[in-house]
Amino acid sequence: MSPPRKNTPKGRKKRRRSKDKHPLQQNVEFYLAFAFLTLIRWTPYWLCRALAAIAGEAFFWLAPRRRRIALMNLQIAFPEMSESERKKVARASCRSFVLTGLESVKFIYRSRVADTGKNVRRVVEGVDALFERARKVHDEAGGCIFVIPHLGNWEFLSHASALAEIPVTIVVRPLDNPKLERHLFEMRATSGQEILAKRNALFHLRTALRKGRSVGLLADQHAGMQGIDVPFFGKPASTTTGPAALAVSFDRPIMLVACLRRRDGKGYEALLSGPIRPDLEADSVKEIERITTAVNREIETFVRQRPGQYLWMHDRWKLTKLWGRSEEFPAGQRKEKAS
Repeated sequence: MSPPRKNTPKGRKKRRRSKDKHPLQQNVEFYLAFAFLTLIRWTPYWLCRALAAIAGEAFFWLAPRRRRIALMNLQIAFPEMSESERKKVARASCRSFVLTGLESVKFIYRSRVADTGKNVRRVVEGVDALFERARKVHDEAGGCIFVIPHLGNWEFLSHASALAEIPVTIVVRPLDNPKLERHLFEMRATSGQEILAKRNALFHLRTALRKGRSVGLLADQHAGMQGIDVPFFGKPASTTTGPAALAVSFDRPIMLVACLRRRDGKGYEALLSGPIRPDLEADSVKEIERITTAVNREIETFVRQRPGQYLWMHDRWKLTKLWGRSEEFPAGQRKEKAS
């Protein structure tokens, strides 16, 4: 578990959230955002790629804190990389992040359950074979837990699950602006899947698993004091135990899934890991740690295939940096945790 905090960094001024603002301000934010979403909806895809390239480069150079975080993360994950290569990957990551947002807007607006199959098969290579594998595990286990890293276009997968005929309950982060949140939730729901806000989602996830549904979770970000330290690229990272705890509690397998942009720029390719199954005979606490470690290891495998499409701007090793912890596990402990 994460150790007690040694030094408390000076608290930053709390950001004023949109939902705490005056209704008039909320409405202005909503209509500006709606106008932007509508504009992107009708923007050709080639132009979206060009805009993402420009905006991503601007983000890299004009957001120095995020740039430093991305470069520090890449130094931890890929110590063998040269500085110039890490900078190249970080810039690609910024462009990919912006493009994911633009792609998601376009797909949300044009995707309906009736034509999802046509859209997905057109842009994702080998999708039918992947769906068959996922559906087989889902049917045999009576539901499974899909873990999705912030890699490639992670928003795309909620629509793909409808085509696979797998009922999935997906947890997403709620937006601060209530009107914009309702609008995007309604659009996301056209995928035919159940969309939940992250707040108080555990009860609904348990209910979904009891009903034989699968669940989808983004589980590769810093988990704070609520997580446990397991290796991620060989360094201790506070990681959520949510997927592993659900797997142990309900005897459900975990599968990692990602949707990566192809190197030739023509569509996507989907990745699906083998199932990580819980051992119900093992000690539950140790089993949760083992599964969480295995999930991080699979995420590493995915990220190494397209490092430029991972969200390196997120402060994944925050506790290691701020609390003065050792940068890596002692040799014996690291070997034990990775086994």
